[in-house]
Amino acid sequence: MTHVNPSLFLNRLIIRTHSNKIAYDQLFHKGVNIIRGKNSSGKSTIANFIYFILGGDFSNWTTEALKCKDVIAEVEINGASITLKRNVVQGGLQPMSIFWGSYESSTKDSLNWQTYPYKQTSNQISFSSVLFNALDFPEVKNVTDSNLTIHQILRLLYIDQDTPTQSLFRFERFDLPLTREAIAEILLGFYDDSLYNLRLELKQASKNLDDKEREFNSLNKVFSESGGFKTVDSIVKEINTTTKAIEAINASIVDIRQKIRIVATKRTELSVEKLQSDLSSIKNEVRNTKSLINQYEVEIADSTLFVSTLEKRITELNNSLLTKQVLGELPLTHCPQCLSELKSDVQEGNCHLCKEPLVEEAEKANAKRLLQEMELQVKESKSLLHDKKLKLLELTTSLPKQLETARALQRELDIVVENNQSTRDQTIDNLLIEKGSLERKNEYLSQQIKSVEILEALKREIVELQALIKSHSLEIKQKEQIQQNRQQTALSKIKEITLYILKNDLERQAEFKHGKRVEIDFYKDTYSLDESNNFSASSKIYFKNAILFAIFFASLELNFFRYPRLILCDNMEDKGMEKERTQNFQNLITQLSEKATVEHQIIFTTSMISDELDNTAYCVGNYYDISKKTLDV
Repeated sequence: MTHVNPSLFLNRLIIRTHSNKIAYDQLFHKGVNIIRGKNSSGKSTIANFIYFILGGDFSNWTTEALKCKDVIAEVEINGASITLKRNVVQGGLQPMSIFWGSYESSTKDSLNWQTYPYKQTSNQISFSSVLFNALDFPEVKNVTDSNLTIHQILRLLYIDQDTPTQSLFRFERFDLPLTREAIAEILLGFYDDSLYNLRLELKQASKNLDDKEREFNSLNKVFSESGGFKTVDSIVKEINTTTKAIEAINASIVDIRQKIRIVATKRTELSVEKLQSDLSSIKNEVRNTKSLINQYEVEIADSTLFVSTLEKRITELNNSLLTKQVLGELPLTHCPQCLSELKSDVQEGNCHLCKEPLVEEAEKANAKRLLQEMELQVKESKSLLHDKKLKLLELTTSLPKQLETARALQRELDIVVENNQSTRDQTIDNLLIEKGSLERKNEYLSQQIKSVEILEALKREIVELQALIKSHSLEIKQKEQIQQNRQQTALSKIKEITLYILKNDLERQAEFKHGKRVEIDFYKDTYSLDESNNFSASSKIYFKNAILFAIFFASLELNFFRYPRLILCDNMEDKGMEKERTQNFQNLITQLSEKATVEHQIIFTTSMISDELDNTAYCVGNYYDISKKTLDV
């Protein structure tokens, strides 16, 4: 069979009592798995344990179930073996422990178990995030701005007995329509996380463009009304002109003072000391700023290289997994050395060449773990890199003002040191006043450089945002068309399979035989046949199961589905379903399973197993009854 991702299969289920006694230990397989037994023998308890260990939130345990300490499952996620463990307690929102490998490996390695909370915290991700990463599911937020959980996804995979017949989703208090709609969009494959992100980015870009345009217009208006300069080059040119005028004034002062008797005073010494102190302080600021700029430039370069290297490794790891998956489907038939034909009597799971057991599942699990760790590193590194770039921008914009202040202090100190005098004529006073005015002008112009740089930066940002909005709008339109096409294809296939299952029912509901139009509304959690759902209780159960199994079988035909090719059913005989009818349904589901070409897993419970299916390879465990229940506690 062909393997399609995402996939989630149960390989083994172990349930232990508080004394560490094994209460249940069964192997499961791909295809149909039937847990059979009389009523009240514990079949539903096992179904609830499966739902719980896969990530469902469950606390309504039976007395027998509460005699158990924990439940462990070896599962296969996208081809990699992973072992899960959760404690059985009366409270909800229980954490999950995860081991990246098979159950047998986990029993020999107690150090590499990792425990994750039900809900994400400030310093630890939830187990749903870990499982979603393993399944390659997108991160989706619901209407309350919290991430969807694996528990929410399982609500459309687990058909239990407690949920009302009119609901497709497993019952939950405070059930939000938008949450149901998001679950369906993810599982049916027409939710596009890149489209969601593009819409968020477009919304943010549009907001940023409005803010930048308002800021630019305000600054531009101020510059226009004040007659200020609008380019950095024009300001630098004016600063150079002013600096030359200051130098000319300094030369005139020196020339005049050479003709005057110089008399040094204590006051002059105090002035020099203050100027030297101020100059030393500003030079230290400049030195520190330059040092920090160099430091941040090096760190940014290193961080950029680090992120690039990690992203390259993530790509290479994904490519290697894909390559291994493709090449793994091409078994060797001839020896690569002598070209002799290899013997075909090789045990399944062993290499055709060296006859040694394959450890492919362990390798996939390790690869998934490494992939997840690297993706988290990239996310954290990019956040730190963004902060460093903002700090570097702040430092580089403050440096010109510091340098101009230092140059002004240096010029003033040079004049005072070289030409100390206590008496000045009117000419020197006028020159000093003019010089002070010019120096203040240079300080103002230095500040103007920062303002003009902001103005020019705003221009560039506006152009970039306009280009981004245009490209995002076009890309969103294209993706929305693809999404619409997928939605129509998915719903059409689901309705087609639903009608097939209905028409192959026994002669119990005439509308089923002649039905033409199935309507499904995940937002409202309703369904109908030819605008009606006014059927008998057992027919409603049959109709509901037909739709949910149709979703499952549609995922085997349409590769874009994110439905993990697993369905768990515990209500085939609910609401007075008669024996012949439920057995017909069992046979029909099994026939559809046998025709499928994609790997899948169906697990269902029954107290009225079809004679054609009883005591076959489909059955898991014994036939349970009151004297021999599913849980050996």
